[in-house]
Amino acid sequence: MSQRLTQIQAQKTEQQLRLSQQQLQLVRLLEMPIAEFEQQVKKELMDNPALEEGAPEERDNVRDSADEMENNDTGIDPYGDMENERVSDLSAYSDDDLPVYAPSSGTSERNELPLGDSGSFIEYLESQMMNYDLSEEEEKILKYLIGSLDNRGFIDRPIATLTDELAFKEYIYVSEQEVEKVLHILQSFDPAGIGARSTQECLLLQIDRQLRNEEEVLSPLKEKILRLEREIIAHHYDLFINKNKERLKNKLGISGVQVDALFEDIKKLNVNPGFALSESSTDRVQTQIPDFIVETDPEGNIEMRLNSGEVPRLHVSGDYINQLKAFQAHPSTLTRSEKEGLVYTRQKIEAAQMFIESVKQRRRTLYETMKAIIELQRTFFLTKDEDDKVRLVLEDVAKKSGYDVSTISRVCSSKCALLDGRIYPLSDFFKLTRKNAVGEEIDGRRVSEMLQEIVDSEDKMNPYSDDRIVELMKQQGVTLARRTVAKYRTELGIPAVNSRRG
Repeated sequence: MSQRLTQIQAQKTEQQLRLSQQQLQLVRLLEMPIAEFEQQVKKELMDNPALEEGAPEERDNVRDSADEMENNDTGIDPYGDMENERVSDLSAYSDDDLPVYAPSSGTSERNELPLGDSGSFIEYLESQMMNYDLSEEEEKILKYLIGSLDNRGFIDRPIATLTDELAFKEYIYVSEQEVEKVLHILQSFDPAGIGARSTQECLLLQIDRQLRNEEEVLSPLKEKILRLEREIIAHHYDLFINKNKERLKNKLGISGVQVDALFEDIKKLNVNPGFALSESSTDRVQTQIPDFIVETDPEGNIEMRLNSGEVPRLHVSGDYINQLKAFQAHPSTLTRSEKEGLVYTRQKIEAAQMFIESVKQRRRTLYETMKAIIELQRTFFLTKDEDDKVRLVLEDVAKKSGYDVSTISRVCSSKCALLDGRIYPLSDFFKLTRKNAVGEEIDGRRVSEMLQEIVDSEDKMNPYSDDRIVELMKQQGVTLARRTVAKYRTELGIPAVNSRRG
């Protein structure tokens, strides 16, 4: 029987969900805990010159109406279908308002956390206190300052804030001058640079330590080099940060080779004294840096804020906006290289805008998610008693916050909160329940703890079977099926009875 091959053309309609580039970027940012997020922001700042940190400068020379932006873009086609492509959101913002991310814009979202180092680090610093003749009050202030160091070994809050905290939390009533005096003592501790309030001060502390070193007599040349380095950091720090070596050469009256040598020497200084110490400690304890800070008081008030970490203010570069507008001013006379420059400039500005919006959305999502968790578990947050924890799953938080369950899952997967001095993974605020053999809801976490206690107390020569565990749990008021016990046992990583027999 002969066979014949035929081609059939059919039309098919199907619906697919595709995430935009910005949505994909937001998904990745939501999954990152604060430490990883800080590194991502630094990477974006390095990779995209149109993304800048710090407060944006006045953009009077950049302000144009949406109509003017439309008129300037008359259809340049350097590569195919570019005539309809513009910087998507540039004209949608008000006169002086390109996207800006400010990490501490709200009073309820302050970054004022003493976090980030190992116990051995703190003990090492406190052991140096015996070298000083301190009063009891000064000792308490110094210990509080040590506990307030961030993960780089810096004091990241103003003296006025620390003074208020000492009064409110420690009942120590001192002036800002007294706190400043004790801070200077901390700054004399090892490693050099500890207790600095900025990178600039950290570098100055290390240079001054070398200049005042009584154990080593400096040669005239070395002293001159250190004093030049101090002059650069103390009085020309902006030029140093921007690597403006030409202006530094003129300011200091030295050659370009000497400026290069000074830069190399300064780069050898440690801008993370806290990291250096904790990394070298053999008994370092790995610490979690919380993404949320939650504090309660006896009156039943709960305050929550986000930990902004070392994330700076972000904005789109005014220079790049000016450059784009210069290209758009005379589109018909652009050379090919200028058209390439136009495409490059647009891409970088759009990437910067997109990243800033993603960062802002990440912050809003984290804040609203944690706010919903607190509202749903309010009693537990106030008492910290497991018995006060209500049943809570991702779907409950999703409904309360207005976000999708997958979004809530990403927020909660790898983050933790500091609740009244104790760190909790976000998963600890959820209470999962399962049905028992008679249809009642039971706390899954409590059942797991009960099962673990039963197995820990069994005779290793004659361990309990799953059926026997069912009987023992029933005696404690929990009725489960044998297969449910087996499921819990597997989740806890407890082997079957034969494998446990010693």
